[in-house]
Amino acid sequence: MVTAEERALARAALYRLLSAAFSYPGESLASAFEVAEVAAGVLGLDEPVGEVVAAFAEGGDFEAAYQRAFTLSYSEDCPMYETAFSSKHLFQQTRHLADLAGFYAAFGVAARDNRPDHIAMELEYCYLLCVKEAAARVDGEGERVVVCRSAQRAFLRDHLARWAPLFAGRAEVAAAGTPYAAAARLLAAFVKAEERFLRVGEVARYRDEPAAPLDEPGEMECPLAGGAVESMVDRLATLGEERDHGTVPVG
Repeated sequence: MVTAEERALARAALYRLLSAAFSYPGESLASAFEVAEVAAGVLGLDEPVGEVVAAFAEGGDFEAAYQRAFTLSYSEDCPMYETAFSSKHLFQQTRHLADLAGFYAAFGVAARDNRPDHIAMELEYCYLLCVKEAAARVDGEGERVVVCRSAQRAFLRDHLARWAPLFAGRAEVAAAGTPYAAAARLLAAFVKAEERFLRVGEVARYRDEPAAPLDEPGEMECPLAGGAVESMVDRLATLGEERDHGTVPVG
């Protein structure tokens, strides 16, 4: 019998694996593999996770493969930024980046070394939310669990799930024959599973017509740079309740 705490930690492990996979190749990916296969068994995603682990285990020049698929700056065929799909002009981009920054700030963190709308940043933020949910469950703090779950559902519906499947489809093509294609398939499967698990309902996907870059990424701090703090903004605390007419699933 899988407990709610174990499921939260398993979900966190897969978010961490995917965040590492879509970050520029480094040591974080190797450490993410340590618990990924255990997490896969908990979540019923053994096949796509096993494919990713096996693909990276074969070795190779990951940096070259990453650069071919995603470039060192901005790939117009497979952009790694949410606003490439959501924004057609600078005003929209600014508003969407501000909304992401607000989500991050609600849990005391910010983006570093990349824009907050980078796929790795958004996945790392979801990892943080799942870890905080697990900690709240261990401490027996039901209100904190509700806040974390509400934030997870809101962020998935308003941001990650609106574009991650589009990015995954493009990444699978752009990275064909490399481990990043397997990571793209896992991303699509996991986001779909998260939509069902969190019961987010119908997600308003963006159109699969990414735009050219509107500006250069500025300096930010990574979602975990500030540490996990307990203060939450009222917006995240109430958003899930407003959308569900007073009910937020916590099981």
